[in-house]
Amino acid sequence: MMAMGRSILFLCVLAVLLSAHLSYARESNEAQPQKCSKLLTRKEWRTLTHSEKAEWVGAVKCLASIRHERLSLTKDQTVLAGKRSLYDDFSYSHASVEHSAHRNAYFLPWHRWFTYLFDTSLRHTCGYSGPTPYWDWSRDHADLFDSPVFEDSPEYGLGGTGDCDSSPEADCTVTTGAFAPFTGNFELAWPIPHPLRRNLTLITGWYPHELPQNRTLGPEFVRNSTEQTTGDFFRFQYAMTRMHNHVHDFVGGDLAGDCPKVLPEEDCQGMAISFTPNDPLFWLHHAQLDRLWSEWQHHHPSNFAAFSGMPLNPHNMTDPRYDLDAHADHQMPFDVQSVPVAPRRVFDTEGWPLCYRYTDEE
Repeated sequence: MMAMGRSILFLCVLAVLLSAHLSYARESNEAQPQKCSKLLTRKEWRTLTHSEKAEWVGAVKCLASIRHERLSLTKDQTVLAGKRSLYDDFSYSHASVEHSAHRNAYFLPWHRWFTYLFDTSLRHTCGYSGPTPYWDWSRDHADLFDSPVFEDSPEYGLGGTGDCDSSPEADCTVTTGAFAPFTGNFELAWPIPHPLRRNLTLITGWYPHELPQNRTLGPEFVRNSTEQTTGDFFRFQYAMTRMHNHVHDFVGGDLAGDCPKVLPEEDCQGMAISFTPNDPLFWLHHAQLDRLWSEWQHHHPSNFAAFSGMPLNPHNMTDPRYDLDAHADHQMPFDVQSVPVAPRRVFDTEGWPLCYRYTDEE
């Protein structure tokens, strides 16, 4: 009996050990890094063919045509007034977690994942299969107004500046390109229903002693930002935010977060919103910033996984939204677009899950 008891005990121990081994094996197998089946390409807008541009524009308008009701992030989860589109969702999400996306250490990694989510939505929801476009504004810095991104084709153009002067009610509505009102399928819902608006200008008049918006957008500034910040993610990202802000301000309208005229200014400001993804140029602009970050990462080995929690500006030290303990494993929120994601997970654009690379052909 004693021998039988020992045998049973032995078998039980063996079963526990075998179970633990199988569990460990499963966990080890699951921990194996997934690999990209292929790498998607990201190309400069002017290098795309007319059909490639038209396909991307069509996919954007496809997202904007898919209407649905969505819940707000308020405690009572009320339905937002009116019907929004899947495209509008990105502006709403950008606004709802604005504190995580701007003026802090997570600016570049947050927008890298956000841009990836948008690109993935174009592909999975609207069947887009072409290259992801970016706008290298450094090639146009001497004459931003004539950049190829402002082409007026109703099939593939992104359109130019808006009508700001034809009447007292004019609100800088874009009248050319594929996103003009007459082309259909592109009315924006956030923060109130309105057409796409732009007001291209080098001097906005918003700041005292203002200098032209293109002063940080030339090749020399870009090169210095990359080559003189080795290993210092904070300094590099600060340079990126300057370029980022100047392009937003130059384009104006929705890309600058200007309040629509039909909405009282106090209501617009009171919402503390950031609806800049309303303008399709948002995605080309942020893909360019992401490309420059990628170039910086590969410029020197100490750059690739560099991440600093230093504030972007001294005043951020007292900003309650700023995370003084910012680190690469922080879980960045993305509203309903995605589960939280850590900066460390997006360092390698050519690794899973991002799986893309930039091309620079003319």
